[in-house]
Amino acid sequence: MTETAAEFPFIKVRINTSGMQPQARRAVGNVAIVGSAGTFGTAAPNVPLQIGSVSEAREKFTTKNDAGEFVGGPLYHAVRTALLQDPAPSRLFAVRTADAPAAGGAAGSPPVPGYAAALAVAAALPVQLVCLAGETDVNRLKDLKKHVEDVSAAGNTRMGVAMVDPALPLGGKSFAEAADSTYGSLKSDSSRMILVAARVEKKQGEPTPDVAAAVTGAIAGHPPHASVLLKPVNEVKIPLGAQFTGTEIHELTQKFIIPVIDPELIPGEGLYLGSGRSYTTKTDRLYVDVVRVLDHIEFLLKAGLIGSIGETRIDRLGMQALRSRIDGILSPLVTSGVITAFTIGIPLLSILEAEEAGRTPGQVNTLTTARTQRTVEVLLSVTYAGAVHFLDVNLAFKAA
Repeated sequence: MTETAAEFPFIKVRINTSGMQPQARRAVGNVAIVGSAGTFGTAAPNVPLQIGSVSEAREKFTTKNDAGEFVGGPLYHAVRTALLQDPAPSRLFAVRTADAPAAGGAAGSPPVPGYAAALAVAAALPVQLVCLAGETDVNRLKDLKKHVEDVSAAGNTRMGVAMVDPALPLGGKSFAEAADSTYGSLKSDSSRMILVAARVEKKQGEPTPDVAAAVTGAIAGHPPHASVLLKPVNEVKIPLGAQFTGTEIHELTQKFIIPVIDPELIPGEGLYLGSGRSYTTKTDRLYVDVVRVLDHIEFLLKAGLIGSIGETRIDRLGMQALRSRIDGILSPLVTSGVITAFTIGIPLLSILEAEEAGRTPGQVNTLTTARTQRTVEVLLSVTYAGAVHFLDVNLAFKAA
């Protein structure tokens, strides 16, 4: 005998909280600085620390000497330099390296930072820019290049910032030629490296100013779609006689190296980035902002579409919902000026919107394959309007 459900308790409510699942977010201005702290401070090697202020960095990476002064190594100075940029990075992580004695080095030789182990730890950090504190040795900087390329390929996209040795031996070459010859192995096929140059002033008893850390912090302080060209760089000083000439600036930018310059047309004293290019072997992702915007859009798509996996059905309503979801991800980027426009193409949708009787054998086969393999192709086209980097003005002068 079939039982009829009783009316009591009259109302039954089923609660589904799947729509409350928060969407993953990606920061755009987080940095990691990896380097040696020397014999100073209490921070443990290969342990990432989030540093929010100069005083916190001083506590972790410096030691007070007999004169009551705080003394620190390259990591402290790099972290301090990055934090004092304006605007500053959103978050800064510092990873102290485990240093080893220099092989065959003379007494008093500086230890060798263990970059590989520290960078392996930094791979899991939610950062978009990475640099090595005070490092100018190209062989050690190769660890940084490998790190940003490998970690980016694995999905945690980021860029590395390296600096040219301010006292680079020229050997009869121009500064740009010598820099590109020395650091050319750092060029990235995936545009993951940024190489900066400045003939900074090194004062007696002080470390060489960390240009890479300054530029890392300066770039991180701006949104991805902001060109890095002519963005200010703080905490770096260049003597007037050591500043790059117009010819040197042109040559450096032609080599995809960003010079730090003091433009005459900008009032006051200050240093700025003289180019916006990444140190790359290819030109399809030549500019730093292009790489950062692509990384940002890629993450937004992945985070926004993960909810479609295992839920959206391969039918007309499902594909329309997928298109609406993508539109909801990209439309705010148009509103905020990150991109200019976009188009969404889902080949299956046009097939599903057609009458079943009117579908060609090829369309039927395409739909069957998609449903069998459970794979949907989406074609996205995004229009990006980069900032002006060069103005070509033709002035016609006439007598009245």
